[in-house]
Amino acid sequence: MNDLTSADANIQSAVLDVVSEAISGAFLVYDRDDLIVFASPQLRNFFPSITPAPRSRMRDFFGLIHDNGKLSGRDALARPHRSPLRREDWIADQIATLWKERSETVERFGPERWVSYTKRRLSSGYGVCVLRDVSETKKREDQWRADMERVQVTEDILDNLPVPILVKDRNFQFVAVNKAACDLYGLPPAAILGRRLSDLHKSDLVERLDDTARQVMEAGFPIVTPEQMIRADGREAAVVVSRYRIGKPGRYFVVAVIHDISALADTEFAPPPVDAIPGLDFSEAGVIASYASGRRAPPPCRPIPDNCKILLATESDEVASFALANLLEANVDCSRVTSPAELEIFLDIAAEAKVAIDLVLVDSTMDIRCIEAAGQYGIDVLALEPFQMRGDMIAAIERHLGETQARQVPDEQVQDEGDWQISNKPQIDVLIAEDNAVNQIVFSQILEGLGYTYALATDGEEAVRIWQEQSPRAVLMDITLPKLNGLEATRRIRELEAGSGATAIIGVLQPAFENDREQCSDAGMDAIIVKPVSSDAVEAVLKAFGFGSEEEKAAVLAV
Repeated sequence: MNDLTSADANIQSAVLDVVSEAISGAFLVYDRDDLIVFASPQLRNFFPSITPAPRSRMRDFFGLIHDNGKLSGRDALARPHRSPLRREDWIADQIATLWKERSETVERFGPERWVSYTKRRLSSGYGVCVLRDVSETKKREDQWRADMERVQVTEDILDNLPVPILVKDRNFQFVAVNKAACDLYGLPPAAILGRRLSDLHKSDLVERLDDTARQVMEAGFPIVTPEQMIRADGREAAVVVSRYRIGKPGRYFVVAVIHDISALADTEFAPPPVDAIPGLDFSEAGVIASYASGRRAPPPCRPIPDNCKILLATESDEVASFALANLLEANVDCSRVTSPAELEIFLDIAAEAKVAIDLVLVDSTMDIRCIEAAGQYGIDVLALEPFQMRGDMIAAIERHLGETQARQVPDEQVQDEGDWQISNKPQIDVLIAEDNAVNQIVFSQILEGLGYTYALATDGEEAVRIWQEQSPRAVLMDITLPKLNGLEATRRIRELEAGSGATAIIGVLQPAFENDREQCSDAGMDAIIVKPVSSDAVEAVLKAFGFGSEEEKAAVLAV
């Protein structure tokens, strides 16, 4: 370059500056004597205090890097970065790479910055060194490695769990399965992953099982169902299948966890169906004894009275055919509507004709207005999943009627035995203070499944009134109630208790900030649970406040 005219040198420098901008890095050119003939201005982005002069030695340049190399604008270590090699050895290594046809090294400067050196010796004897900031790339690589390690740890944990776990995507294809689930099906992972339930089960059972997964996927509420199963080895088993939704909007998954309760269930199992395919399969829906011996008494049942009038609300012709056939066989006077508008018209006509409807049976996939319409007429409502209507629906209705009857305590219960008197004030287990109709259904079904009596309040004032009238042992208090919010209603109850604190009040709120928790505590709430609620969460918090045995209470409080 010494032979170039001043104009040519300026042109070449301008071209090299453009190249430096294009590659988003700094650019050095040195001759066969390792003397610097060009250094781009971008070099200051890496080493603000280092400006190599033309014809200076690359050895001196590397020495300055070693002595002064630290982050531009940052110094998180509060001292220059030092290579683990001695100064002269590090410089010698860098000089040695200058004479390779091509080399690339990555050096760390400070705690969070990484710089790559790409060096190339051209056939003319000139060398080129390009410096780039690769900190973001290194961070992404490190994050990727950390994510892969977490994934591997998660897979190892799942594979070593004795409980079968299966994961479906939004298309209801299996995308993950652990070893216990493969053993249960008697199939390798490759035979399950990417397949649908219809590939593994009899066709007449697939819709019932997929209905449950679809409800979990759409609503986000966990669903726990008892099932009879036939293992891959032909053995019968009673299981509880818990389904949960995980993930974020647009990327939801349904996780199914299968718990074998054969040792606990008090159920006689029928022989396997003749047409069962080899491998695992579900039997027809039936009621498993989920209230196993030693846990708690099953909820009360009440036989459906003859000529009981039940109105069925469902859009599905298939569900209706199963349900109406079973109701007619049980000597029930039944009719069907297919929409909220049709339901309202039917109820209007029945009211005008003074025909008493005993129960509105609602398919849970129907619009919530069906439940609201029945409530406006003061008619008892039972919402069931489609698979329940196609299964043992009559037993579900009998349990509902029994629980409803158990909640209807007479207004006066007086017994004269000397000076002893039984209070005429009815008592329930739990008061649900919730204005959202969907959440009311969720809480009702959870408490019915747990065998607890309950009452519903749709605003804060009603919650206080029902608390005074029925003396619940616990209150599940939504904090966003109308009229009086949950915090105000709690304060009113605590004032009426005059400091006794006899009622356990559990706040129900959306994922909370710390100040939400503090406000709940300041108002007098004993605990909180966060939406969406699950049966396990409700059962655990109730046990912590005296529901269940002393051993169960102590176990919950000890967690």
